[in-house]
Amino acid sequence: MTQAQYARHRQCARSAIHKAIKAGRISLIDGKIDAAAADIQWLRNTRPRILSYRSPGADVPVAGNLSFTASIRAGEAEPVSTGDDYSIARARREAAEARIAEMRCAELESKLIRVDVLQHAWSCKIASVRDALLQIPPRLAPVLAAEDDMERVAGLLEDELRAALAEISRVGSA
Repeated sequence: MTQAQYARHRQCARSAIHKAIKAGRISLIDGKIDAAAADIQWLRNTRPRILSYRSPGADVPVAGNLSFTASIRAGEAEPVSTGDDYSIARARREAAEARIAEMRCAELESKLIRVDVLQHAWSCKIASVRDALLQIPPRLAPVLAAEDDMERVAGLLEDELRAALAEISRVGSA
């Protein structure tokens, strides 16, 4: 059969067949293509491309012996293996890369926060609280030692605690 006929048989572009012949992935016999031999050579020598998904419930054969059933509700596809582990691994990698890209996009849009960044911010805030509270006794000890009035001591302590907590609660302080 001719290259054009084989392209129709493979349901691909004639240029793809021409490139496969030029690269040596398909061999010609007297300038023509033996479909059965070329199909075997195509599967053995041509790397599968990114998988296409169709309507829900539609089985799409990919690389000869792998089918995908698309599920639009979650935007996912489940591989049904019939032996082509490379295609399954590649599809899983492509899906993982898509999820990573979506997470990066959400992070850039401030819809997603990385856990390590959040943990660092919290640890800085907690250290700030600790430092502010630990500074109260050295600052107040000389003043409180001279006081005899319990109400005055309580007021001084309360004022100092409120000042420390106000400093901590300021936006942007860490």
